[in-house]
Amino acid sequence: MIETGRLSAGNISEAERVRRIAALLCKAIARTAAMGVVAAPVPVDSGEHSPPRPGFLALDNDADAERVISYLRFVGSAAPAMIRGTLGLSRTGTHRVLIRLARAGKIIVSGKTRNIAYRLKELEPPADRIMLN
Repeated sequence: MIETGRLSAGNISEAERVRRIAALLCKAIARTAAMGVVAAPVPVDSGEHSPPRPGFLALDNDADAERVISYLRFVGSAAPAMIRGTLGLSRTGTHRVLIRLARAGKIIVSGKTRNIAYRLKELEPPADRIMLN
């Protein structure tokens, strides 16, 4: 059977195929590194067995906020879908954390609706700490 689709073997050169594979590998490596930076803390077994929590409840909102801050520090700027996918948060949980961080002034929102992105607020150093050349 002959492939006639957009990405069939005859449509792209070997160099382009290698470039696309390399781009996918780079994305996977960056995502894996980001996940390692912001991995959820491993719960410590205290010996007591607490009743299981429903899956829809966040275990610790402060921990989620710290993970989001760590992720944004690592990548610089990200859309909610990327944050959600990398950190494994729910859609509503992600938005709750992002709204809380934005209201607290820890992150800055840029763009609107589908083009929204979040980044850490960079504070300027005080005037007496700025060194002039």
